[in-house]
Amino acid sequence: MAMRIVIVAIEPADGTAVANALGLLEDVDVQEATLPGLASVLRPTPRLVVACVASERDISTLPPQVKRLVQCPVLVVVPTSMSAAVAASLAIDDFAIEGADAEELRARARRLASTSPSGGEIIRRGDLTIDTTTCEVSLSGSLVELTFKEYELLRFLAAHPGRVHSREALLNSVWGYDYYGGDRTVDVHIRRLRSKIEDANHTFIDTVRNIGYRFHRDA
Repeated sequence: MAMRIVIVAIEPADGTAVANALGLLEDVDVQEATLPGLASVLRPTPRLVVACVASERDISTLPPQVKRLVQCPVLVVVPTSMSAAVAASLAIDDFAIEGADAEELRARARRLASTSPSGGEIIRRGDLTIDTTTCEVSLSGSLVELTFKEYELLRFLAAHPGRVHSREALLNSVWGYDYYGGDRTVDVHIRRLRSKIEDANHTFIDTVRNIGYRFHRDA
């Protein structure tokens, strides 16, 4: 089955060039969408959403809106002048500059789409449920809103309960070998993840001093 990529643009014409470029990928079904009716287009969860944005306001609203609807990677296409605004957004997984070479755009899209799970496994750890088909996480039956990297980090840890992972190992496994961010990236995402899935009644992730993190074996 072809993997589905959804291209969303404020103005329909803005997504045309991107759709034409990604449409040349093999085994890919490209769908274009605008904000009205976006929720229905994102069901079932696509492997990737490409957002074509033209202003900083679009950056601050569109990717987070997508993340509230589905847990899949988001690639944005932006003007050169907006690259700094992209770096500040936690809802964006990668970006390309408007007018970038089509080969570069396809490479970035395929890389991100390949990180999006396509299997049908359900991971249950106590009251925590991770559905790898829909990329949705629920705690005691209530849906938890996570960014894609938070979801990927949680999925990786929960799949190896009891195993200690160094920060470097987590960077390599979740962010990839070509990620140039430091160890603090892991700490920040762990802190945010804990704030969303842990409370007085639920503790899932342990800090192993001077080493890294592990998911409770008995969670």
